[in-house]
Amino acid sequence: MTIQPITLLGAGLCFGLLYYRYKHPPKNRPSRTSWQKLGFARVLIVAFLAWMAVSFSLQHLMRNLDGSPDQKLSLMERIVF
Repeated sequence: MTIQPITLLGAGLCFGLLYYRYKHPPKNRPSRTSWQKLGFARVLIVAFLAWMAVSFSLQHLMRNLDGSPDQKLSLMERIVF
């Protein structure tokens, strides 16, 4: 299965907005500490892993709904399951 173009567009828009806000912070905002940066990185990693888990689960569900014969799971699917 491939990723739908609307999903890529939405992800690109979100990451573009985050990048823009990172490069152009408000002038009166105090600088971020390393703990805040680390916390933000953790949130992004957890969100990415959750997205991957849901994506693989939906792909497996779609394969079952299509009535395709059982195929061997890929390495990533075995890790997620």
